[in-house]
Amino acid sequence: MRSRERGMIPVSMTLAVFLIAAPVATADLLAWDQEKVTAIAADLPPATRALRNSLRRQPPPTLGQAGKRAFWRLRDQLRSIDSTSRRLHSALLAGEGHEETFPIYRRLLTTARDAARELNRMPVLKPLEAHIETVAGVLKRLRPFYEEDPIL
Repeated sequence: MRSRERGMIPVSMTLAVFLIAAPVATADLLAWDQEKVTAIAADLPPATRALRNSLRRQPPPTLGQAGKRAFWRLRDQLRSIDSTSRRLHSALLAGEGHEETFPIYRRLLTTARDAARELNRMPVLKPLEAHIETVAGVLKRLRPFYEEDPIL
């Protein structure tokens, strides 16, 4: 069995990846395109599932109660992110538009913000990095369809 590589993901990377901090300028907003948004959102469930499964394969931290609690909160938040991403995609497939899906999108980003806080409280396993970047990339592609001003 190969050894697990552990290391810290820098705080700035974690926040940038999960929160996608740069605001979307009004000029950068895209007109609602149901087909395009649905196609982008289709990439989210597999990405969030891969991130969730990657963390589930890792053992919880053995030292420090705070790290253990952060780990279990993060697992729960990733479960919620995975479920919410599937809900967003399903709603878009069913023809729900911007107004109907905005609350789902907002819940997804709020939970991602909470997960970023947990990531900053614990050593993060290297195998999570690529999955975090993939999820963040999909959220970044969705953002111009949903936000005029930053939510978070």
